[in-house]
Amino acid sequence: PIVDYVYKGNMDDVNYVFAMIDRLLKNRSHKVLVVDSSMASRNRIKALLQSQQFQVLAAAHGEEALSYFEDNDDIRLVVTDYKMPVIDGMELVLTLRKTYPKHILGIIAVTSSEDESMAAKFLKHGANDFIVAPFGKEEFISRVNNTIEAQENIEKIANLVNMDPMTGVLNRRYFFNEMEKYSHEAMQNGESYILGVIDIDHFKSINDTHGHEIGDVVIAELAIRLKDEAKGSDYVARLSGEEFAVVLKNIPKNKAVAWFVKMRAKIASEPIIIKDRSISITVSIGLVMGADFTFEELLDEADSALFQAKKLGRNRVEISDGL
Repeated sequence: PIVDYVYKGNMDDVNYVFAMIDRLLKNRSHKVLVVDSSMASRNRIKALLQSQQFQVLAAAHGEEALSYFEDNDDIRLVVTDYKMPVIDGMELVLTLRKTYPKHILGIIAVTSSEDESMAAKFLKHGANDFIVAPFGKEEFISRVNNTIEAQENIEKIANLVNMDPMTGVLNRRYFFNEMEKYSHEAMQNGESYILGVIDIDHFKSINDTHGHEIGDVVIAELAIRLKDEAKGSDYVARLSGEEFAVVLKNIPKNKAVAWFVKMRAKIASEPIIIKDRSISITVSIGLVMGADFTFEELLDEADSALFQAKKLGRNRVEISDGL
């Protein structure tokens, strides 16, 4: 399908083409949810978004839209109409904003030209932008891409502050701040979660044998593996040199422990390939289940369990007595 057209003129046109291609490639990783009670309108918006390479989900009303978030916590943008049965567009925006801030989830409201005040109401209640129906393709795509790009720019700035530059996971400071808030909320809501502290065994010998540059790559590769296996809402953080923390949220004890046991075995069985070298590593893991304790108490318990795993021979998972 034709996604756009340009006039062959000067370098600005060429640069526009490159920017458009880059945008389309980035869009492939983004999920967009269309919420509209009209099937014709829903399908039109869906087709426009798919032409821009977005992954598109569709719902007929707000209640159905909210159900999508149970299994799709990586939805990046919602395009919603106002007049819908069960839960209307305004209620949907209010509900979503209780959980998802603007820089995490973009919301574009589709309003009618008959009600000029509706756009302002949507913006006051938390929408990022609005578009008045009927609208043209180019205006719609521009508003969608502008909202997504604004999110990406905020994310880049946040990553500079909150992420460990070498591994791309949360840094210690930001992780501690988030866990202070999350552990308090989990305690109030009775939500169970697990904290695992993970340390690479005999890491000094890796540095001594292969050099610190290779050691850094090993640390970064472990971070990638942990992040790939965790859910989007879970926390993966680098605590210090070769030590990481993983928090699995809202998960029963048996499944949580099984995740770490499987992770330890996978790390041990899959060597890290760096240039022409195959480097095998193992990790020791200390676990503690959270619910009725402060984050500092949990971290102390997890550290104690990690120390026990090291003491008992490494390459193993130990669970705190607090569990």
